[in-house]
Amino acid sequence: MKHIFSVLCAIAFATSSQCQDGKISFASDDQALVKGFDWAKQQAMAYVNRGHDPVGHWYEAALPGRSAFCMRDVSHQLVGAQMLGLADINKNLLTKFVSAIAESRDWCGYWEIDKWNRPAPVDYTNDQDFWYNLPANFDIMNACWRAYEWTGDAAYLKDPTFINFYEKSLNQYVKRWDPDGDGLMEGTRTSPTRRGLSSYNEEKFGNVGADLLAGQYVGDRDYSDMLKLRGLNQQAADYARRAEKIRTHLNKVWWDPKAALYHHYLLQDGTWLDDKQMMSFLLRWDVVPTERAVPVLDHLLSVYQQSGVEMNTYYPLEFYRYGKPEQAYALLVRLMAPELKRREYPEVSYAVLEALAMGLMGIQPDAASRTVNTTSRLTSATRWAELRDMPLFDGTMTLKHEGASVSTLVNNTKREITWHARGTNGKIQSVVVKPGERASCKNSSS
Repeated sequence: MKHIFSVLCAIAFATSSQCQDGKISFASDDQALVKGFDWAKQQAMAYVNRGHDPVGHWYEAALPGRSAFCMRDVSHQLVGAQMLGLADINKNLLTKFVSAIAESRDWCGYWEIDKWNRPAPVDYTNDQDFWYNLPANFDIMNACWRAYEWTGDAAYLKDPTFINFYEKSLNQYVKRWDPDGDGLMEGTRTSPTRRGLSSYNEEKFGNVGADLLAGQYVGDRDYSDMLKLRGLNQQAADYARRAEKIRTHLNKVWWDPKAALYHHYLLQDGTWLDDKQMMSFLLRWDVVPTERAVPVLDHLLSVYQQSGVEMNTYYPLEFYRYGKPEQAYALLVRLMAPELKRREYPEVSYAVLEALAMGLMGIQPDAASRTVNTTSRLTSATRWAELRDMPLFDGTMTLKHEGASVSTLVNNTKREITWHARGTNGKIQSVVVKPGERASCKNSSS
């Protein structure tokens, strides 16, 4: 009888979760955005697998046909998945990754896991022979932090399995891949190799990649924030100091003042090798000071057509975040266009959803304070836009922007939230919105 009850509970849970999948909708006078959202939602949902696979519920986040999910793609697809009501799947996939860290793999985990709950054979032979991009541990840490911000699930802060991953990644992992002890990780010295790549750039080879150092920075920074929420202020301060040391190093040593751009690789002989498309990770992980963002964005705009679709998926959000909404809009529309080569790659549709929510609508949640920050980044192409029934905390919210002048928020969570609506002049209006209530803010532009 107990077994039957457990099965029925599992079925009920799966049905309940599935009922929440894909409830979000988008409306606007801008048909390019509406059609793009509808395509992205349908395409992303096509990669969701709620069945009886050994790995549990999962979504595809790798090359189509592998029936797998990899660390970088899941980290990037997380917010799009959250918007689709897949918070439980995000947690399952992140749990698989953090559980896999092991000393036998020099504190790496499994880069890619398949639906059979095993390291994908295409990337893993044994603990001495496997594919691994070293920024991945820190990317996963950042994904866990963002998952907490959107859901408020304290497991990301307190679960021993997650804490073990954070601690090992920022200490043993860094030490293992820092042979000269300068605090900066390095990739493997043999080429070609697939074990211990020092960058997400898989086509070039170097000793240290700028995105690896930026990953270290964001890992230390995010863990510092987690420790603060746990009341461990002294430890939090230590990780904050580590983070700032790396950020300072990147901006002093890796910045090329002549080109007004960052170097990408430091080669084994101490010379530089550049791959400017990868600077999007420095933007994403908040390494770039405001005064240096413009030349970085301008350069990315000049090379995006020569970049692969994977890198293109990062650009729209960063252009929105760094104050270039017109260019961001053009990049977003391009990412949704039917003629885009490899548009079916899973990351594309999930990234579109992320860019719409966090970029166009300017949504940034903070679960610890039950706060939602919003900024209208609509351009002249879009008079109004509304994101409805978007999963947030313990419920959903609906947000509408009418140009840059009026914003409306509906709180369909279980408790009140504080809404900070930022106007085009940078001023913030704060409103406490109770469950079931609707609030509006007029955004002054002067």
